[in-house]
Amino acid sequence: MYGMKRIGDDVFIFITYHKEESQDEKNYVEGKPDYADAFEDDLIFKWDSQIGKGLDSSYMKDVLEAERKHLFVKKSDAETSFYYMGQFDVLEARNAQKEDNHGRMQPITKVTMKMHRAVREDLLRYLQSHITA
Repeated sequence: MYGMKRIGDDVFIFITYHKEESQDEKNYVEGKPDYADAFEDDLIFKWDSQIGKGLDSSYMKDVLEAERKHLFVKKSDAETSFYYMGQFDVLEARNAQKEDNHGRMQPITKVTMKMHRAVREDLLRYLQSHITA
């Protein structure tokens, strides 16, 4: 699963916490995407939508209008499983722009979400720790 999936009144967001260089045509600028996906603390998560998904896109409308919103996170692309972080509410969603692989500015949505329950401290530390090769 990648990105977002809407099923009925539920939306499921899937995030890779530490982005790595892509091996397909999605080679990000300088090899690393600069998405601002990060926990500020154990309740607040900041998320950048995919490039091309502005606030008025059907993608973002699915996210914002869903009755129940669920967040799943994996530490890196090397992991095969996501951790269920819980349900969240959107505190803020605003338009922004990000440079695509061709140097053109494209719309994105910057979202600040608040988890319904605090994320376990050990899980948060694990996700935020550096990847060792």
